[in-house]
Amino acid sequence: MNKILYLVMLAGWGVASLAQNEPVIAHFVYHGHVFNPAVSGNARDIYLGALYRQQWIGFREAPGTLLVNAHGYIPKAYGGVGLVITNDMLGKQRFTTVRGSYAYAQRLNDRARISLGLSIGMFNAFVKGTELIYQTLPYSMDQSAVLTNTNRFKVFLATGVEFSGYNATVGFAVNNLDQGIGRATPFRVPRHYFTYARYDWDINERLRFTPAVFVRFIEFIAQAEANMLFTIRKRILLGALYRSTDAAGLILGGYITKNLLASYAYDFGFGELRKHQTGSHEIQLQYRISLPKPKPVFIKSPRYVQG
Repeated sequence: MNKILYLVMLAGWGVASLAQNEPVIAHFVYHGHVFNPAVSGNARDIYLGALYRQQWIGFREAPGTLLVNAHGYIPKAYGGVGLVITNDMLGKQRFTTVRGSYAYAQRLNDRARISLGLSIGMFNAFVKGTELIYQTLPYSMDQSAVLTNTNRFKVFLATGVEFSGYNATVGFAVNNLDQGIGRATPFRVPRHYFTYARYDWDINERLRFTPAVFVRFIEFIAQAEANMLFTIRKRILLGALYRSTDAAGLILGGYITKNLLASYAYDFGFGELRKHQTGSHEIQLQYRISLPKPKPVFIKSPRYVQG
């Protein structure tokens, strides 16, 4: 019963929600650390971010996501550290995580690095069991049925790897390491896999083009997202997004200061859900704290000494 209940609740929101106990966000380019703890190992500065997403406006009890995260490279720690706090609402369910991460980075050459990361924290799942409607009777005889408002905690584990170099970034991560789909319940989120790639192309001094793709999947569902972002004069952000079988939309933003980015994304859904909602709204802030760049080391050598 427990597995059936979980799958029914998932299917009720459609494939587009993709087991949305892991956030679905349009600004994945700027919040990669939410999904992959290895991101902090390749960061050259410290990043502070916040994001709010209200999905499927007009749809009763539609998904809503609030998250904050911070990460950066700490030389004395020989790697990157980070913190992520998320709160995800989905119908009668609420998922909250608080986790910290560490990532060890290894320089491959002067232009490339690889980072390995591990994240550990606490995961909380809350289900309004008194408001659930069961299609199998008599449900009161099933010990796995959630009949009361129930709150449970468990350990959250994630790991990932990221390559960064030559203006490109490629990564892979796994969240909820200890939980397979076979034992999934409304309180035990199944293992999720993420992979992504991004390329920063400086077309000229005034224009940068950043195409990016992000794929998430569990054992029986996969979903791909694509962003095409343009940064104009290092101040204005314009972009388009597409999420397979789900939505398409636009991204608009700008740098309020040199280090503070604010942007907004709107996406409208496809299929049957389009009849019941007017789209999704998402706003985000990201602040970068610039760290001193290491100075090149000058090595004295007799060959450079005049005789």
